[in-house]
Amino acid sequence: MKIFDCTTFYSEHLMMDVRFNILNEHIDKFIVCESTISHSGQPKKLNFNINNYPKFKDKIIYIIIDKEPEGIISKGEKILTPSEKRQNSLKRIELSYDYMIKALNIAQDNDLIILSDNDEIPNLNSSQFKNSNKDIFIFKQLFFYYKFNLLYDLVPWFGSKAVKKK
Repeated sequence: MKIFDCTTFYSEHLMMDVRFNILNEHIDKFIVCESTISHSGQPKKLNFNINNYPKFKDKIIYIIIDKEPEGIISKGEKILTPSEKRQNSLKRIELSYDYMIKALNIAQDNDLIILSDNDEIPNLNSSQFKNSNKDIFIFKQLFFYYKFNLLYDLVPWFGSKAVKKK
């Protein structure tokens, strides 16, 4: 079984480096997706540079999104409501997932696909994960609030999800 790690990138260089280093021994391919449009709909420059990660270069598949998803609510002459802004943001996130799926054509049915934000790093060393034969995983993770030393332990965080391709 191969493991594919799928995540999006905005400009979190340190976090991506941490992610690559922690997961490297378990991951066969890192799928990194970046858009030329932010979740809020603003144009943005591309920030990911595969050459900044030479140790992982052969494992990285970098995908660029250069369009808006269908069904975006246009503001025209009106100001969008918070609900409309959130709907647009979710459509942009969904588009990034759809793009990552295209990169998974090399995965076999029994390969595991992990999807998470790049600051949600699953513990692939846990015995619970290693000894499981399940097809679907939802990782209970530690929740650090903005910084590595600010652990927020009052609410469980279920971030990364994984599923076998089949």
